[in-house]
Parts: sequence; C-alpha cells; structure tokens
Amino acid sequence: MLKPFTKPFFIFVILFWMISGATAFANEKDYERAMRVFEDKYKSKFAILDAFERFSWKGDFRLRYQHDQRDQAVANTLDRNQLRLRFRLGSTVHLYEDLDIGFRIVTGTLGSATSSNATLDSGFGNKSFNLDRAFFKWTPKPFVLQAGKFPVPFRKSQLIWDGDVNVEGIAEQFSHKMGNTNLKLILGQFIIDEINPGDDIKLFAYQGILEQQTGLGKFSVALAYYDYADHEDPVTAPTGGTASNNTLSEVKVVDLMGMWSGSAYGKPLKFFAEYAKNTGALAPGQPDLDAAWHAGFAYGKSGQKFADWDIKLLYRVVQTEAVLDALADSDFQGGRNNGRGVKVSGSMGLRKGIKLTLTYYNTQQERGAIDEQQKFQSDLIFKF
Repeated sequence: MLKPFTKPFFIFVILFWMISGATAFANEKDYERAMRVFEDKYKSKFAILDAFERFSWKGDFRLRYQHDQRDQAVANTLDRNQLRLRFRLGSTVHLYEDLDIGFRIVTGTLGSATSSNATLDSGFGNKSFNLDRAFFKWTPKPFVLQAGKFPVPFRKSQLIWDGDVNVEGIAEQFSHKMGNTNLKLILGQFIIDEINPGDDIKLFAYQGILEQQTGLGKFSVALAYYDYADHEDPVTAPTGGTASNNTLSEVKVVDLMGMWSGSAYGKPLKFFAEYAKNTGALAPGQPDLDAAWHAGFAYGKSGQKFADWDIKLLYRVVQTEAVLDALADSDFQGGRNNGRGVKVSGSMGLRKGIKLTLTYYNTQQERGAIDEQQKFQSDLIFKF
C-alpha cells in the first residue's frame, strides 16, 4: 500500500509517461507522413537518376589535315589540301544483364557508308549529324544476337571493310572456349540496297575464327565467305556507286586472315596477312582479276600516357574485281579497286585519351594507265 506522500508523485509519473508517449506517437506519425510526401515528390526524379545509370557513354573528336597528290596519264596533276573534323557520340543502354540497346550519332555526309568526315568549307556552313548506329544486342552466353544498324561483327580489316562501315540487318555469334583455344562462328544477313524495280542487293556472310594461345604468342585464323547476292542484276548498283566493280559480275568473296600477336621489349607486336578472292562469275569479257591481299605488322600502343607510341606498315594489292569497293577502304587508291601500294602510320600519346597520328599512303593502279596517288593525313584525336 502506497504511503500518502507518494501518491501524487506516482500519478504525476504516469501522466508524464502517457503524455510523452502520445506526443512521440504523434511525432512518429508526422515523420512518416512527411517521408511519404518526400517520396511522392521526388519519386520521378529518382526514376530519372536510375534511368541515367543505365547509360554508358563513349565518343571521340578528330581534327585532320589532309594533303592529296595525284598524277595521271593524261598529264594533269591534282594537289589538294583539306581540314576535316569528325565527331562521334554514342551510348549503350543496359536494359538487363544480357540485353543492351546501342546508338551513335556522327558527323559526315548523309548516305555515306565509308566516311564520317566533315570538311571545313562552305562559308562556315553548319555541319550535319547522322545516325550511324541503332541496334539491340542480346548476349545469352555463349550466343550473341544483334539486329539493327551496328558495327561489322566479323574479324575484319580495311581490305574488305572500311573502318566507318556499320552494317544493317541481323548477326548471330556462337563462341566456345576450351583451355587455350577459342572458337567462334559468326553469321550475318544484311541489306545493302533496296532496289525498285530490280532485285535488292543483300549480303549473306559466314565466318569461323580459331584463336590459340601458346607459349610463343597468340595465333588466330579467320575464314569468311561474303555473298553479295544480286549485285549482278543489270538494273542495280550499290549505294554510293562503285568505281571499279562491273555490276554485271557476281561478288562472292572468300577471305582468309591470319595473325600472330605477342610482345617484344615490353610492347605489343602483331604480324598479319590476308588473302581474298572473288569466286563469283565475272561479266562476259571481264579479265580474271579477282584477287586481293595485304600483309604487314603493328608494334606498340599509344593514347594511354604521354610519349607512348605505335607504328603500323602494310603493303596491299587489290585487283579490279576482287572485293566490293563501295564498302572497302575509302582512302587507299581513292577508295577504288585496281590498286597497289603502301600504307604507313604512327601515333604518339600526348595525354591519356589524346594522341597524334600521322598516316601516309603511296599507291598506284594495279593494272592499266598511270594513276599514282599520295595521301598524307595528320590527326589530332581526343577520346572520352
């Protein structure tokens, strides 16, 4: 039994506890209500931030000085100097762990498959931007499926594929690794040109790749078959024109590539060679000039830090009917078949992501009248 003087104190404690608890309960409710208001207010902003986290960006800017010199049998000499720029900005959107959407915009002439350069001329006129990539890529290992407009999926060089070409269609890839051996099978079905009333020009491509890592370096071999279907339709011609291919000739190219890569004195070293032959039926009376090849080496690596460097040298021969020149190297012999000559390039890093590249071409016609061309390019390249 409580003593008389303790009863008021006990009652006061109980009342204080009840009032404090009620106040705390009310404050907790107010806090929860405020948090709900905050979440509702900023939910859309959080969703936007989450969406941006799915994007990964990549781009580059290149400023080029180019000098061209051409001597032809008709005794005219063409010397030309140009300042050109290229800007590319692309992104990959990561929808799921195995599914991406990619796109890229570039400078260049609308419809050109082999150049993204914008020449500084036309009275300070604006330069155009074009969409050169838009695709999805699904990667359920060991398979890869991509469709839309996307980079050439094959092991390649500029003997057949200019570095600016992005194919349009569907490609599938299967890869399998066994110890130090890696196998790949790549298939492609592409539309080159839609023709009315002629047949559409299509490309069906197949490539197998074998890579073998050894104690002496890495060896790789790639064998491809490119079937440019309906190129020989009399009323068709590839978009962008073709300077050398007779459009009555079939273009069905077998391409064999070989490469060894290793290191020497702490720098990467590669030797490479490639041979391509058009096995399609040529137009009646067309000379049997259907082969192309090149060989060369590359040494070093640039663009990671100041004064790192690399060099590359190759010799190339491309006969008149060997490859589809509308998609091949646009700088070698003016972007035409029927050429042979040398390409030499070297780069030096200025800072990480910045380098200076010098390139020199000395080419001439493989057969026929004199057409000698020299091209010098000086590129300042920024990558981000």
